[in-house]
Amino acid sequence: MVTNRKAVGWCLLAVSCLAAGAVIGVFFPRAGLAAIGAGFIGYVLCGRCAMARWRVDERVFDIRPRIEDHRRHPRVPPVAIATGVLLAALALPSVSRGQQTIFNVPSADVLDRGKTYLELDVLGRPQDPDFALFSGRGVYGLGANVEAGVNFTGFLVPGRSVPVATPNVKWQPWQNDRLAFTTGVFGLFYLRGSRDGDPAVLWYGHAAYKLTAGTRLTAGGYWASSGYAAADPQAGALLGLEQKVGDHVNVIADWFSGENDLGYFTPGVSLPLGSWTIYAGYSIKNGDSQGNAMLFEFGSTF
Repeated sequence: MVTNRKAVGWCLLAVSCLAAGAVIGVFFPRAGLAAIGAGFIGYVLCGRCAMARWRVDERVFDIRPRIEDHRRHPRVPPVAIATGVLLAALALPSVSRGQQTIFNVPSADVLDRGKTYLELDVLGRPQDPDFALFSGRGVYGLGANVEAGVNFTGFLVPGRSVPVATPNVKWQPWQNDRLAFTTGVFGLFYLRGSRDGDPAVLWYGHAAYKLTAGTRLTAGGYWASSGYAAADPQAGALLGLEQKVGDHVNVIADWFSGENDLGYFTPGVSLPLGSWTIYAGYSIKNGDSQGNAMLFEFGSTF
């Protein structure tokens, strides 16, 4: 119990580091890059301590030698790994995922040029089999109806974490006051290399139509290469609903078809509060009730 309390404390500290970096970046733009970078490093280090105290089966950054390699490789210091991940993210054209989403389906919203969106996600299941999956993402508006970003996910408690990065680009080639056509692509890269899996790609396209000023429907399709959502290539439909109830409450839902890693139906609400938005939903996995879990997301635009 004491160990679990310490783990929760480290987890809260990790989130606080990332949030503090974002807040400092908002109020002190000149120090924004350094603040967000320091916040990210603090998030990785504190998150690692949280997972270590939760007694996970394999620590996220405990890089072990391949089975066929009998040589013992030196363990990489966590600070070096965190710094390397941060530099890799900054080197990507996206600057920082993150495409904006309803829950999981990319939305028809595109950030204006120079705008940044950061988000933390937690997918958790308290009952057996219990788990919590943590993700962090960011998106940057490039202008001309294009946004780009990167998503870091795969941090699992309890169990073996498989950290991945998914850089991506979203483009909206045509839109008017009621109808918008949006397309995009995600790349999947395993941060520990091919020992966890090979790179993969996801493409999607959809149309979003505003029935009224407060109601928007989204429908389209996706295609994923081998290893992205399942061992074999996957293709299917995607749907989304956004219904404004009040100035600070929206009812939202989305769905990916297919019995694979993308295949979830997630209904819930979003609560816009100034530059912040809180999302809460329940994800229902297609064909596997043991994959059902609660989803919480916390995002900020600046």
